[in-house]
Amino acid sequence: MKNITRRVFIASSVLAGTGLALLPQGKKTHIKLELFKTLEAVQEVVFPKGLKAPSASEFGATAYLANVSSHSSFLESDLKFLKRGAEELMDTYNNFLTLSSKEQEKKLREFVNSSRLGENWVAFVLYFTIEGLLADPIYGGNKNESGWKWLGHHAGQPRPQKPFGELV
Repeated sequence: MKNITRRVFIASSVLAGTGLALLPQGKKTHIKLELFKTLEAVQEVVFPKGLKAPSASEFGATAYLANVSSHSSFLESDLKFLKRGAEELMDTYNNFLTLSSKEQEKKLREFVNSSRLGENWVAFVLYFTIEGLLADPIYGGNKNESGWKWLGHHAGQPRPQKPFGELV
């Protein structure tokens, strides 16, 4: 049996709890919780907290991805690609979630540089991370309009009252 430090145990517990909380309530998603934890960790590496910029976890990047990926308009091929990349990353670096942020960044760079899949997948995750930063909060990201505030953006009117063009 492998011993883990208290810090790793607490970090893993927080990630697991956050992952569960981020899953869309009452909606069906085909991505397993393990993969959401992987996506969340990768999003935090590609969009860490800056001097004034919110981190991926602060603006709700994974919540956004969970929300949009569970909608019927989300392409099945995109969902498969998200799964495939996360699975490949975890197969290659099975301890990725327990590594320090510096080590995660190092392993993610190795993953990007080692294969076309890694490069394309991380770019794809970054795309959805930035989308979560800039989207209207009604879609699950841009918590407290933190992305807009950081960029000094003022939302246009009218803003959506229901997500995905649902009738009001």
